[in-house]
Amino acid sequence: MIKILIVDDEAAAGNVLKILIEKHIGAHTDIRYCDNPKQALELLKTFEPSLVMLDIEMPNLNGFDFLNMATDSSFDVIFTTAYDQYAIKAIRFSALDYLLKPIDVLDLQNAVNRHIVKKQNQNQQLLVSNLLSNLQQKDPTNFKLALSTSEGVFFYEPLEILYCEGENNYTRFIFAKSKPMLVSKTLGDYEDLLCDHGFLRIHKSYLVNAKYVSSVDRDGMVKMSDGKHLAISKRRKEAVMNALRQN
Repeated sequence: MIKILIVDDEAAAGNVLKILIEKHIGAHTDIRYCDNPKQALELLKTFEPSLVMLDIEMPNLNGFDFLNMATDSSFDVIFTTAYDQYAIKAIRFSALDYLLKPIDVLDLQNAVNRHIVKKQNQNQQLLVSNLLSNLQQKDPTNFKLALSTSEGVFFYEPLEILYCEGENNYTRFIFAKSKPMLVSKTLGDYEDLLCDHGFLRIHKSYLVNAKYVSSVDRDGMVKMSDGKHLAISKRRKEAVMNALRQN
């Protein structure tokens, strides 16, 4: 049984989400809906949900304020929001889940299934704390990236990352001062996150931090500051060279 609390000040949106969950997730759910985030905080104590579907844009107490006040509770969270680039980037940097309104059924199913697999991630509070810290930053370049591995969750500033190497559905992070780390997300996921932080996709297998590129040789190999040589793919070479000239 999955206990789900929906928190959304718009009754129409909250009730539609409740119906979608009942129809497409299955019968093994116990769902409560609350249109008042302050009342929802009280409901946490008695209902004890394993998952909160949390709207971000609410008057008086928004979704992030709600989380900040619910620190004693243990639940997974999926944000529901209209497009807000800054908030979504902060959420993604913290390895948390979100759904864009209007809610797509397949996206909803995938998000709830990820929750079921995680079964209340023991690192959830760390991820939420990182999110709240990121949201306090005036500049998204100061966000810390959450990396969840089999050994736990770790947080890094983009400046600490030398490059990333794609390995099928995994990404290996190479750091300036820490040991390498393997994360179960694709290189494409991190390219989208890190492209505004000086990272360049030079090859289908490599995403590099331009700050640590020492040189490029005639054979189209990038030399990183740790001495590693990485290939630039032919189709990306012109774009990569132009980007490096601007750095």
